[in-house]
Amino acid sequence: MYIQLTDKVKIKNPLDNSDIFSYEGPIEDVDLLQQKTNYLKLQDIFAEYDMQLSYIWFAKFSRYDSSTYHFVARTEEGNVFWRKYEGKSSGSGQNYIYVNGIKFKLTEILSMEKEDRDEIFL
Repeated sequence: MYIQLTDKVKIKNPLDNSDIFSYEGPIEDVDLLQQKTNYLKLQDIFAEYDMQLSYIWFAKFSRYDSSTYHFVARTEEGNVFWRKYEGKSSGSGQNYIYVNGIKFKLTEILSMEKEDRDEIFL
């Protein structure tokens, strides 16, 4: 299954790989674990643009002798998505923000000056 971001951009649904825990629904009903700090930072940034993350596809899965998780969250408007992906191998993660289908590294968004973010979100 895929999550459609735009007419031309789609990403794999994280629920497809879940073997421990799956959740789809309001973001406030799930614990984002190690990503909680990033979530709070993003919510502060998005508030500047009258947006907020509201919906999530969250999956926890087995990885050899441990477990990890990945998710896709979106804003109410559905034009901004946050994708945290972990693969089966340690260190294989990705953390991206998609705005109208255009991919940005989360670290870039978090470290940008407001004027630079304005060019993306306005």
